[in-house]
Parts: sequence; structure tokens; C-alpha cells
Amino acid sequence: MEPFKVALLITSKLEGAGQSAIYRALMGAQELRRAGDDVVIVFDGAASTAAAEMAQPDHRFHMLFKDVLPVVRGVCRFCAKSYGVLDAVQAAGLPLLDEDRGHASLRSLLVEGRQIVTC
Repeated sequence: MEPFKVALLITSKLEGAGQSAIYRALMGAQELRRAGDDVVIVFDGAASTAAAEMAQPDHRFHMLFKDVLPVVRGVCRFCAKSYGVLDAVQAAGLPLLDEDRGHASLRSLLVEGRQIVTC
């Protein structure tokens, strides 16, 4: 069987049910990687704050985040700026995505043949 091509589009904040959604997305990325699938993670919208938070060594999800970091495509530049975390995202060395008028491009993921899963 050919490997799956998946994009995990994370839009949740690390609050309430969003915390579970982000945790599950990161665990899902680990599972897909172990199976040899081609997976990328994009942080969009409110999730730009989550990326900035999890990049901090004292965050409880930091080790899980660090493990999937090789497949993090990036964080939406527009959203990171809008949510006030652009400096923190840049300081963490996370790539910024701005292909679609300053936002992360969903179409580019589809052009790559990826199935988009939102979290």
C-alpha cells in the first residue's frame, strides 16, 4: 500500500476541548510517522498561540511537540501576528507560512495530494 499523504491543520487553542484536540493531533502525527506516512502539521488561527506555548521547554506538551517538530510545516504568519505571538513563534525558530495573502495556504496542501484533517 502506498503511504498516506496527510496534513494535520491545527486551529485549536490549548484550552478546554482544544487541548485534547491538539494532543490527539500530535499523537496522530507520531502514529502516521511510525507507519511511514507523509504527514505535515500546520498551525493556523488560534493554534498559533498553541505552537508558541508548546515550544517552551516548561510546557507539559513540549516533549511531544519536540518529537513531531520535524513534520511541522509551520505557523500562519498572519494569525501569529493577529494573536500577538509572532515574536515568540520566530524566537522558537518555527517556520512562518504566508503563501496565501499572508496566510498559510490550504490549496498548496491539496496540490501536494494531501488529505487535510482539521483539529
